[in-house]
Amino acid sequence: MPMVLTDTELQIGGWQVMQSWERPLMDIMAREVTASKGDILEVGFGMGISARAIVDQGCRTYTVIEAHPGVAALAREWTSHLDIPANVIEGLWQDVIPQLSLSTQFDGILFDTYPLSEVERSRNHVPFVPWAPLLLRNEGLFVYYSDETEEFRAEHLKLLLSNFDEVKLIKVSGLEFPPDCEYWDSSHMIVPVARKTATV
Repeated sequence: MPMVLTDTELQIGGWQVMQSWERPLMDIMAREVTASKGDILEVGFGMGISARAIVDQGCRTYTVIEAHPGVAALAREWTSHLDIPANVIEGLWQDVIPQLSLSTQFDGILFDTYPLSEVERSRNHVPFVPWAPLLLRNEGLFVYYSDETEEFRAEHLKLLLSNFDEVKLIKVSGLEFPPDCEYWDSSHMIVPVARKTATV
């Protein structure tokens, strides 16, 4: 699918994938996921906003899984200039993760992918949640773009608590999306931060 990237927006196949208004949200997600300053996995590179925030916050290594070849190329170019070990894995996370979970663990995971269908909209994180504990070391953190606003849905919280023992919810306010934004219409979002404890 064709990709169009500007200073304010990433479009793939004519659909808005990401916009620059998300920067304050990504900054908070990056701050949370890098609490240990360890090995970080990001699923979905997008415009690279969260990737830059992760590295700025500080991490030992950075790995990203990116499905779109054009975006993956941008990620490879960006990571080639980093002063820390970095790895770009091109492919759908559904194809990559089963092999990765057998050999690699991380201290933090930031998940923010674009839904591949209308059915996945606002739910594209759901299939990934059970994989996250398998990829995390003890005390590792899982953070993601939740699509939740005023209230965190009960079924969503139940999904997290069935896979993690500790969940913190952070309300990010003051989000200023432009009038042409097709995928978001609220000034705030709730960011979940799930921790893998030694008992999981």
